[in-house]
Amino acid sequence: MKNYLFFFIHPAYFHVFRNTINILKSEGHNVDILISSKDILEELVINEGWKYHNLFPNGRKIKFIPVYLSAFINIFTTVYRIFKFTKGKKYDLFITDDLIGINGFFLGVKTFLFQDDDVTAVPETFIQHIFCDKILSPRCSNMGFFNYKKIPFDGYKELGYLHPNKFKPDIKKITFHNITKQKYFLIRLVSLKATHDVGVKGLNNKDVSIIINKLKKHGKVYISSERRLNDEFEKYRIKINVNEMPHVLSFADLLISDSQTMSAEAGVLGTPFLRFNDFVGKISYLDELENKYLLGYGYKTSAKKDFFKKLDKLLLTKNLKSNHQTKKNKMLSEKIDLTDFLIKLIKSEKRI
Repeated sequence: MKNYLFFFIHPAYFHVFRNTINILKSEGHNVDILISSKDILEELVINEGWKYHNLFPNGRKIKFIPVYLSAFINIFTTVYRIFKFTKGKKYDLFITDDLIGINGFFLGVKTFLFQDDDVTAVPETFIQHIFCDKILSPRCSNMGFFNYKKIPFDGYKELGYLHPNKFKPDIKKITFHNITKQKYFLIRLVSLKATHDVGVKGLNNKDVSIIINKLKKHGKVYISSERRLNDEFEKYRIKINVNEMPHVLSFADLLISDSQTMSAEAGVLGTPFLRFNDFVGKISYLDELENKYLLGYGYKTSAKKDFFKKLDKLLLTKNLKSNHQTKKNKMLSEKIDLTDFLIKLIKSEKRI
């Protein structure tokens, strides 16, 4: 039996690690879980039934001070709280999407950092790269100077939980809508308030209003949002169990979003996506989904006219969803089941 500590701060990594953690637990290994409150992360962990410790129950953002100063303070606060949690405990491996590599460095515990964003898109993550032992990253992603630490895999983080070996879309989960009678579209809005989001723009309220007016001529419109919605948009907010979102995304006819993760999720599920933010062209795994496999379409905010022109075209395209299912199958034939990869890697004595 080995002792593992997972620390993740983003809901996407709950999904990435969920199957891996459950498998390790089922095999008798001890798995401790640390989180920080962000969006729906704690709700997801609670629904899974895991025992966990929340290092930041109110989140890590510090109001009324500049975002970079807040991030600097949080480095020390996070490391200190992890040291308190791990005091007197022995671990064989840390697995994370965040800062625990600093603790691993001083405690003599190897750390695997999972990162799929190119380092040029999130340069502030360099401190994580310095202290971690290995970086788990899609083959197409660029870790810059730290590529020598990279363990590449043929896939995307979304295939840790949405690979067909691990996830089967269930139409019975779509209780909020009769999909046999009407198409439905999903709009996903993120807050864009993280450190790496400084200066980045996405969909504003005027954009959302225009999008809704275009979509509702062709089907039902739903919004999933981590930011506060204007009153006029609240009637579109989707009301579901957070664990059911992959099923909702699977059966949607189109996703319009300023989210990286949900755009990629749509892509690997074969749901066409239209992405609108200033990260377009900066993140290799999304570039691959969009440009190599043609599973989605990305536009920077400076190309708003082209974005809306593409939306109009997609809404008039026949067999759009079925064509994307074919493209998805092509992509899957060249990618791996990420959970299987992670289990083999974590249990490999050579790696650990």
